[in-house]
Amino acid sequence: MSVLGNPETFPGHDGGAWRPVSSTIVASWPAGHFAENLAVSDVGDVFVSLHTHNRIERYCPSTDSVRTFAELPAPVAGLAFDAEGWLWATGGAVGQTPGYVWRVNPDGSFEPWVEITDALFMNGCTPCGRSLLVCESLTGRILSVDMKEPTWRTWLADERLRPTSPQMPGANGIKLWRSHAYISMTDSNKIFDALVDANGVPGSLSVFADRLRADDFAFAESGAMYIATHPVQTVMRLNADGERTTLAGPAEGVVGSTACAFGRTAKDMESLYVTTSGGLFAPYQGKLQDAKLVRLEVGERGASVLKTRRSS
Repeated sequence: MSVLGNPETFPGHDGGAWRPVSSTIVASWPAGHFAENLAVSDVGDVFVSLHTHNRIERYCPSTDSVRTFAELPAPVAGLAFDAEGWLWATGGAVGQTPGYVWRVNPDGSFEPWVEITDALFMNGCTPCGRSLLVCESLTGRILSVDMKEPTWRTWLADERLRPTSPQMPGANGIKLWRSHAYISMTDSNKIFDALVDANGVPGSLSVFADRLRADDFAFAESGAMYIATHPVQTVMRLNADGERTTLAGPAEGVVGSTACAFGRTAKDMESLYVTTSGGLFAPYQGKLQDAKLVRLEVGERGASVLKTRRSS
């Protein structure tokens, strides 16, 4: 990483220039918790998956309060709202079958939707039409889960999405932007993209960016990609023209950054929320920290997201 001072360099990762932004820790959980992912509802509440504790937490910016929203029977990983406002969650014990997808109700109760018998690591997810696309991080697949009927199929399979390093995720985060699906491949320090046609069928994968360690990510209106780098302990911005900037590091509270999403209220429309593990699997300077939800003031809005109607 070609930054000066803080944060430190990381092998195989180029974070560009170091330009830290203002940050606020808005929620935290004791060391040993792993905040894995997040999704923001249409009213602006931020839902956070606590993978280690089988829970979804709900942070309300208007009251600056956090409460437990849902408790599930297995570790929770990816979160996403669909066009009708249902909250979808993926999960399961890493390295063990099966994998799960749940539909979570507005009151925090949930419906087991599908069980993927051979899934080893259900991870990031995003809606695509009536389907929920889910990264299966150990088997080189993107799964398509029908959100109207409880069925699933393999949407895309590619050996380049399968990890080669032990205990390292392959396909990790997935988002759609301008008719393309973007997939972070953590193990190889790459982001892939594939054109998605009008019927939701993906084309072949190509390398969109390399030399960066990406966990999950979010798009801004400008087309810039904001990336949680997890073991690099930073959040970076990859502009549409390829320019790279690191915006936050350990001093800003993003040790073990796992995912990010833009706020949706007048108060936080140009803010980026970031979940962290506190360095649970990659401690910063040998010390484990609390897991956190951090708000970064990035000065631009997120890309248009699906309008939701069931999140209040």
